[in-house]
Amino acid sequence: MRFGLDYSGGRPGGAAIRAAGFDFVVRYLTPGGPSLPGKQLTPAEADDLRAHDISIVSNWETTAARMLDGYNAGIVDARAGLAQVLRCGGRRDRPIYFSADFDATPHDQVAIDAYLDGAATVLGAANVGIYGGYWTVSRALDAGSAAWAWQTDAWSGGNVETRRNIHQTLRQVRVNGVLCDVNVAETVDFGQWDFVQEEPDMTPEQDAVLRDIQTQLRGPGLAGWPQLGTDTEGRHLTMVDGLAAALSRIDEMQRRIDELEGDTEALRTQVGELRTEISELEATTADLVEEVQRLEGHRWPWPLSLIEGPAELIGAQLARLESLLPDLPGLPGHSDTEPAAHVGKS
Repeated sequence: MRFGLDYSGGRPGGAAIRAAGFDFVVRYLTPGGPSLPGKQLTPAEADDLRAHDISIVSNWETTAARMLDGYNAGIVDARAGLAQVLRCGGRRDRPIYFSADFDATPHDQVAIDAYLDGAATVLGAANVGIYGGYWTVSRALDAGSAAWAWQTDAWSGGNVETRRNIHQTLRQVRVNGVLCDVNVAETVDFGQWDFVQEEPDMTPEQDAVLRDIQTQLRGPGLAGWPQLGTDTEGRHLTMVDGLAAALSRIDEMQRRIDELEGDTEALRTQVGELRTEISELEATTADLVEEVQRLEGHRWPWPLSLIEGPAELIGAQLARLESLLPDLPGLPGHSDTEPAAHVGKS
């Protein structure tokens, strides 16, 4: 919310206005004559206000009931007002608030709307504003003769026009010796010259594409996809949730594979060592048999004859173990391409 001033009895100056806590002014484009020499905005004052970051809003008022002069008067005043705006460095595309500074009746509204319609031929309907009490500004907004409203608490009976852009309160302050009315801006854009409309971040087409992507990711109504399952609280998972769960399962499977590969490698090492031991035992047994046969023929001499039976048993067991080793997966001699035995119903 921004607070500002309007004044006609003098020019407080941008530094004093800023120091008093206000950051915009509504300034008259019309001269005040000898009785109000500070009423009209001048180029020098406009420069000073801008130098202190005080926003400027335009107002036109000659006499309180000037708008009752109707359509042609609106044309004349709008031309003069626009010329003063441009003289003071203002913009052609900003509104001017025209004052109905009296308690206008519904009958008066006919002439007021005609005055505003005349001003619209110069400024464009989008840049025509009205100052007045509740009923005056409300009727003008309803009729479409004004697009901007500066409502005063005077002649309003406590009613609030919710479409108003500026609210002139009954509060007054003195700033640098000048008596000022206190105003409140009730919209971001209230007609100030320095307002800059922000460009939209994206086109409607781009917005529609992004909304579709959002739906694809988060499901219909952004409530998740039933097809992906639910979380621990029973809510449907979104696409991101489902992907995260899948990645977690993949990580767990990879961990288990790594563990199995480690176990297989250890088994391969042990089997390799066992093969070596078997080979050494076979060689030793063969040498022993050969030596015994050389010495005694086919009979083992005493005391070696005592181990003849156990030695034959060990040899048989070693041969059996050797025959089983090629069947271990991942070991030399094992073929992963051998067809599996067919199992089925007869």
